[in-house]
Amino acid sequence: MKKKLIAVAVAGALGVPGVALAQASTVQIYGTLILNYNYMDQGAGRPNVDMFNAHDSNIGFKGEEALGGGTSAWFQCESTMDVANTTATGAIGLCGRNSAFGMKGAFGNVYAGIWDTPMKQTMANFRPFSTSGAFGMGALLWNEANNATATGGNTSSSFTRRQNNMWNYASPNMGGFQVMGAFSATNEATAQTNASTVQKARLYGLSAQYINGPLALGGGYEKHNDYNAAAQTNYTGGSDRAFSLGAAYTFMGKVKASLMYVDMKYGLAAGSGLSQKSYSAHIDWDLGGPNRIRAGWTRAGDTSGSFVGTVGQFVGNNGAGGTSANLYAVQYAYGFSKRTEINFGYAKVDNSANGIYRLQTLGPAPNKGENESAWVLGAKHTF
Repeated sequence: MKKKLIAVAVAGALGVPGVALAQASTVQIYGTLILNYNYMDQGAGRPNVDMFNAHDSNIGFKGEEALGGGTSAWFQCESTMDVANTTATGAIGLCGRNSAFGMKGAFGNVYAGIWDTPMKQTMANFRPFSTSGAFGMGALLWNEANNATATGGNTSSSFTRRQNNMWNYASPNMGGFQVMGAFSATNEATAQTNASTVQKARLYGLSAQYINGPLALGGGYEKHNDYNAAAQTNYTGGSDRAFSLGAAYTFMGKVKASLMYVDMKYGLAAGSGLSQKSYSAHIDWDLGGPNRIRAGWTRAGDTSGSFVGTVGQFVGNNGAGGTSANLYAVQYAYGFSKRTEINFGYAKVDNSANGIYRLQTLGPAPNKGENESAWVLGAKHTF
């Protein structure tokens, strides 16, 4: 009996502090595991290849402390979790994805760190797929190029980016309406191609959205100053901008139809410019039970403007045309639970004569006018 009492006393002495710590701590672990197996046709003259990719996989830690008066402090540290080590995505390091420290309350949410720009956050409401991977429309709509670097996985030409060195503000949700704004500090210049010049790179972002019941509306604006988008040696300034509009409606609680429109413009060397307009349509259809169909079509229009050359995946040819492309995507998903699904689908990017768009993050850009396609078997698990 005495031994039992002593054991209980020791357990209590060791256990009570642990219980108290657990109650005081607000830290949570969360994440998304995505792993896709792709069989890809790289276009004429190149062999078909198979490959894994793990776009958007993440693991994070977040916590919050109430400070009184309805105000709280919070933090988040999110990192890439590539279980197959498919690429060098881990190069962006610890807290290389959406990570910040902030304060929130009745005034809204103010935070600083590396985070998706306001336009990217808002436009996520209108797409059933990621912007990356075989089904990703990011390259055609926003010239995205998700390269793993210390700059948060962006090239200087990418819009709707995950931006480092950034202040952010999100207003309170007012009956479904919310406004978000952000700007980067000028040390963003150190991440740009032309950082040796006296120019100071800076990003500005603004978006607004209304989500109420089956209806979702939104728009965003993003401006890059002195980002040297074309990596030209004589380019020491400039102003690049993009704005996006989106709308979605869910019919009968089962079928979500969405549309997006994007207008982009780069200010380049010697007064030349490059502009492009694109749009996208998607369907996310809950078939009942565990079955779901997702499909999309994205159209990148011909570029215009006097610039001749490439800016990311945009080709400028003085407005001569033939620089457009279409992305077609369809996917079937089977949900074993709310957190785990297996999916299978097909995606194809169809380039015009001078287009060089690729299936996002899968392989190198094709030669002009060549197409790429892939069959994709994927798995997704959230925790």
